[in-house]
Amino acid sequence: MPHPFRGHFALPGIQSFVRRLLALLPTLLAPVAASGQLIGGPMVPAGHLRLDIDANYITWHERFGLRTEGGSQVEEVEPLGWSLTSDALGSDELLVVALAEARLRTVLEDAAFEMNLGTASHLLAAHVRRVPLGFRLGVFRWLTVGASLPMVQRKLDSELAYTSVGANAGLPPPRSASTSFLDQYETALSSARDAVARNCPSGTDTPECRAGRAAVQKGDAFFGALSSLFTELPYFPLEGSDAGQALTGLMEDVRSGLSEIGVTGFTDPLPLGTPLNQTTFNSRVAASLFGAEGLPLNGLESLWEPGDLEVSAAIQLLNTLPVATAASDTAASDTAEPADSLATPGDESGEGFAVRLGVAGTLRLGTGTPQDSIRDFLDMDVPEGQMDIEAQVFGGLRLAGRVGLAFDVRYGIASPVTVRRRPIEPDVGFTPLPPLEPVRWRPGNYLEYAISPHLLLTPQLSLGLLYRSHARQADTFDGSARDLSPLSLETEATVQSLGVDVRYSSFRGGGFPLDVWFGWESARGGSGGRTPKTGRVRFGAGLFRRIWGGG
Repeated sequence: MPHPFRGHFALPGIQSFVRRLLALLPTLLAPVAASGQLIGGPMVPAGHLRLDIDANYITWHERFGLRTEGGSQVEEVEPLGWSLTSDALGSDELLVVALAEARLRTVLEDAAFEMNLGTASHLLAAHVRRVPLGFRLGVFRWLTVGASLPMVQRKLDSELAYTSVGANAGLPPPRSASTSFLDQYETALSSARDAVARNCPSGTDTPECRAGRAAVQKGDAFFGALSSLFTELPYFPLEGSDAGQALTGLMEDVRSGLSEIGVTGFTDPLPLGTPLNQTTFNSRVAASLFGAEGLPLNGLESLWEPGDLEVSAAIQLLNTLPVATAASDTAASDTAEPADSLATPGDESGEGFAVRLGVAGTLRLGTGTPQDSIRDFLDMDVPEGQMDIEAQVFGGLRLAGRVGLAFDVRYGIASPVTVRRRPIEPDVGFTPLPPLEPVRWRPGNYLEYAISPHLLLTPQLSLGLLYRSHARQADTFDGSARDLSPLSLETEATVQSLGVDVRYSSFRGGGFPLDVWFGWESARGGSGGRTPKTGRVRFGAGLFRRIWGGG
């Protein structure tokens, strides 16, 4: 059976296209002699200065998460505030609850008891505004150099909401109430001891005396347990909860034993816990665990600060676009069309095939401030402050004058930088944290490639689609006697994004030399665990000025 799509490719025009491509090969392999450039890329015409502003707004409230449930790994998109979200806050999230839970299991003789403080929901969104200001200078037709300094601002929107729904524990009873109850309890026990000593002299072994001594012994044991619980537990069973009813039942058993001895004046109810509210939750659970350097519950917004200064050089290896018109090549006006404009669509015949290929290198000088995981609880994933080297291969194709395909491949290597981190696992939320300490952080190397097919709607306006793939190796940490392996967990990441790109250039109309662009990009797939599921809006402009030469 023939392939169902085979007939679609058996077109007469294919043979003509192949012949034209073979005829073009000598030109492709020859040294670059033609001017002009496909849409996009870092090249600037010789003798021209390009000033750029390229604003990026990046935001995310979800991540490509990775967690363990029931002994197996679950990999799915999850809210950014997942580690501080729980339907039943208990010993899994809070170490102090685990200790209290163990004490109550012993007192209640219930190994299955689980303490639940209620529900917490952390609504968290992160934003990065990045505005690089830079220039590029065309030294020769085949060489462009440039520099760029980004201004960066980071912002967190944070709301940690709490409810006591489903809780079986809360705040311990007030000290005054527990002290008053224990005082009356102790008085009742003292009266019971006196009654047993009076009615059961030494050596008396009647059933009544044995029951009286057992009641006093049971009362003493439960008194000691309650004294310890009231003093040491940060959270206490609520009235009406199973644990609260169990404690009340144990207290009633003691009262019953004491009443058989004749002690009946001890009738005060056992004080139990009261539910947490948002205010007490923030002060007792959240703030005490986050500490002074922890994540503010109401979010934060940093000041604008400089990022890493970048210097770059790009070399054009191949460009077969037609040479621009003589008028454009020889014009002396600053508003004339540069022969190697980024937006030059080529000849106006609507036909032809062209190829462009180049390489570039970027050095980031580490002038920015290293980010210490943005107050320790959320890595904004914007490494700054270390020297990076990035190699790039760029290029594209043009078909029939108005259809093109641009591509870009980048590989980056980062040098280590000293930051302060807590060596904890990624999903730790409410568990008390160790102190910050300085460590040497080397971000993982990354490989990124992007492909963008585009269509020239008019000589000045193009519309393109964008596919981007980014893969980053795991980070490494050293420089501490502590075990730093948790810091490397979930730092290896992949992201695949889709977007659109709209560009306008005034050159073909002979107007003021200006490029304007707008782009939108969204992460559609990824992996890693802490990998942000980002959305990006990008817009900017490039202004050209002829410095020397005629093109």
